[in-house]
Amino acid sequence: MKAAVCEAFGKPLKMKEIPTPNPGPGEVLVRVHGCGVCHSDLHLVDGDWASWGTPLPIVPGHEVTGIVENIGAGVTSFAPGDRAGVPWMQYACGRCAACKTGAEMLCAAQRSTGVTVNGGYAEFVCAPEAFVHKIPDGLDLVEAAPLLCAGITVFAPLRRAGNLAGKTVAVAGIGGLGHLGVRMASAMGAHVVAVLRGAGKAELARSLGAHDVIDSEKEKIGRALTKMGGADLLLLTGISARLFEQCVPGLGPNGTLVVLAAIAENASILPAGLLTGQKRIVGSLIGTRDDMDAMFRFAADHGIRSMVERHPLSAVNEVLGKLREGNVRLRAVLTPG
Repeated sequence: MKAAVCEAFGKPLKMKEIPTPNPGPGEVLVRVHGCGVCHSDLHLVDGDWASWGTPLPIVPGHEVTGIVENIGAGVTSFAPGDRAGVPWMQYACGRCAACKTGAEMLCAAQRSTGVTVNGGYAEFVCAPEAFVHKIPDGLDLVEAAPLLCAGITVFAPLRRAGNLAGKTVAVAGIGGLGHLGVRMASAMGAHVVAVLRGAGKAELARSLGAHDVIDSEKEKIGRALTKMGGADLLLLTGISARLFEQCVPGLGPNGTLVVLAAIAENASILPAGLLTGQKRIVGSLIGTRDDMDAMFRFAADHGIRSMVERHPLSAVNEVLGKLREGNVRLRAVLTPG
């Protein structure tokens, strides 16, 4: 099969012919229709995560959708021809403290698609049945690919927040994650505030379901949100420490700011400011398998899809370059063939 292979960190991926995997007992072989290109893939190929013990060579890609090609012995929930998705999480032990408390995505023994095992920058990918998800018929397979990472990342904290009808949900950063956050929060009945920089994405944010837009170039984020009564929930999808600092004051009473982006800068906030109104700052990493299945049902029921650029797998290095330079509009998906 054709695959884009990372043979050395910091070097372009190589298009190669490698053996098509055979599904072993309990495994599913998926013919890839689409694989989303995530910022995490950049961290991998650039060597930022070399200390994680990523084996080389490796095929990146963890937002994989396709059709089941073959199944291994003992597989009962999938059959050839089924629509399937392979996400980041490909194994969790079920025995550690994180798994026992319902946070399997924090399992220290986790195997990750495209990070510790071969991923979806290829014509086929193989994964354990228990960690493969069914894709509802109402979703386009290419447009559904980013839901396996970007989609679940915003859906999980929205789901944990409970009934959001009438609540104010702010989404800071209208990019690959943020545009899905706006759509999902709006479909949940929230009053959605899009926080962006510059007027370029204001019309897009409103078309996605945002009721209000805050342009950080024209007004202070915290002050603008406070005038609205404060955010009950704020999803921080941008990777700027300054954005984080500006958003915290905009939380309302008992408001929660959820950090969804890997901000690699120091940020400064006044802890005393959290006391007034009992504000919370938490992190959130992807979601559980149950979250994933719920997210796909929700997306199908509400017509939620990712806005994507489609690129052939052979253009993978060009796409990674566009992403590195910030020139991908929302999400990019690689399609074999």
